[in-house]
Amino acid sequence: MNGSLQDYFTISRFEAADLDPARFDHEAHLYMAWLYLQEYPRDKAITSFDRALRGLTEKIGATSKYNALITWLFLLLIAERMIPSENWVAFRARNTDLFDDRPRTQAA
Repeated sequence: MNGSLQDYFTISRFEAADLDPARFDHEAHLYMAWLYLQEYPRDKAITSFDRALRGLTEKIGATSKYNALITWLFLLLIAERMIPSENWVAFRARNTDLFDDRPRTQAA
């Protein structure tokens, strides 16, 4: 995610559901979650992010895409992996496995 996209995705825009859904891909979800965890204590970050995400999915008519379990688990995982004072670029480089949004298949 380049700097201009980082400027575009802000907590205030997310909470106002003022984001272009076409630009809100998997990495943008993770970036927003990371921003919340940078800004708030873990539990407040999780509940605030969850509320904002539900609001966004309702506004764009995509409530079927919302999954509370996945949302909370990703936030907990991001929180566990964060290093104090680490920026987004370094976090992303260290956690490439979080950014693979391809569907998983189960082994037979």
